Amino acid sequence: MSVVKDAITAIRDALKLADDVRRVGDTLKELAGEVRDHDRRLTRLEARLDTVIEIAQVRSGNGPKRIK
Repeated sequence: MSVVKDAITAIRDALKLADDVRRVGDTLKELAGEVRDHDRRLTRLEARLDTVIEIAQVRSGNGPKRIK
């Protein structure tokens, strides 16, 4: 009888583990989406910062030299 009980316990544990793995996978998918969103935002902020720096350099006269 204890062999059957051990087998049932092992099956329950395996099912619980499979459920835990599925939940972790779902959470990881959500986090990956958030990371992509943050990456896009950072990229936009970097582009804006680069533009601001270029404008500041042009206004101060330290910008890139233009060939006439």
